[in-house]
Amino acid sequence: MRNNWITIWDNTQEARLMYASESITDHLGWEPEEIIGREGYDLFHPGDRDSLRKVHLANVCNQKMSSMVSYRALTKNGTSIRVETILHYCHDVLIGSNYVYDENSLDHKVRASSADEVFVCLPDGSLQLAGAWNDRQEHMQNILNMDNTLNSNVASTQENRFCLILNRYSESLNIVYVSRLAAELVSLDTAAAIGTSLYQYVQQNYARSLEAQISLAKKHGMIVRLRFDWMMDREKGLSEPVEAIASSTGDGIVMALRLSPRFFVSE
Repeated sequence: MRNNWITIWDNTQEARLMYASESITDHLGWEPEEIIGREGYDLFHPGDRDSLRKVHLANVCNQKMSSMVSYRALTKNGTSIRVETILHYCHDVLIGSNYVYDENSLDHKVRASSADEVFVCLPDGSLQLAGAWNDRQEHMQNILNMDNTLNSNVASTQENRFCLILNRYSESLNIVYVSRLAAELVSLDTAAAIGTSLYQYVQQNYARSLEAQISLAKKHGMIVRLRFDWMMDREKGLSEPVEAIASSTGDGIVMALRLSPRFFVSE
């Protein structure tokens, strides 16, 4: 049995569930169709909800490509299990790779060392910031102390990004989900892209390095950072440089992408 699954939430204050992969049933008892549209906090332990609202606010305001939080998730029968989630912020959605928590496992330690931020919901209801790359602790504390209210139009001020879910068992990394902003950012026909290989959109000289890094993510469930040129039209040689971050579960590889600006240094 896989000890992980994928979820997608919207970026509203309620963090409503938009997608859940099938392995959530093995651990929480919920069928995906039972929880789609529900407020995300309904599936968290009441003692952790205030802390998780702060994490959600921090993710939306900071637009972090990757953060990790451990907390208690509610099962369908009312019990709870400890879970850790890697969250990738993608403009109007947050996509998460979820794992049954095991603080002594190598995979947990690798994930914790590769996330931008690591939060822990403590048993007394408080929230601990266990690590933050490139962020001063005072800055993060200010974010966590903000009022837990999100502007309903927050996405309009955020960086445009899109996300993918890839078939981890296919050598060609077929696309099984793509968010809507891929059409705007890389001219992708999102409906037609389902089932196509990710490598169809990767410039050839990046393919081997991307394959190697994705293999690392698959082996340890770790977070990997990628840069490559997204091919929009091979015949015309049209491409856009992108930056991506990826994590892996048994239900698929999760990837968040944004455009990477090209800079030219004048002589």
